[in-house]
Amino acid sequence: MGEKTEKVEKLAGPLLNFVFTAIPIIINACQAVYKIYVRLPIEYVYLLIGAVMCFMGGFYPTVFAALQAAEHGGLATVRKALSALSEEIMVIVEANKKDDQV
Repeated sequence: MGEKTEKVEKLAGPLLNFVFTAIPIIINACQAVYKIYVRLPIEYVYLLIGAVMCFMGGFYPTVFAALQAAEHGGLATVRKALSALSEEIMVIVEANKKDDQV
């Protein structure tokens, strides 16, 4: 049992470090993209969405279905929840950084 625990610890440590490093970068990138999205005229947004769907190849129906499902399933609610989660994650990451300094 001890050998398995050591293997898990060796894997979990670097994995958690990667997660705590990557999450703030991903959140900041998503926030930057959202700021650009809000400023773009709707025609450009449609153009970008169409280009993404066009070049997704066989995934086109899946992407379209996912977008439609998100609209009908409460995209605004998901957006609010993801925003709240990203704020909480940033608080946790900052607290973890302060704790690591001690």
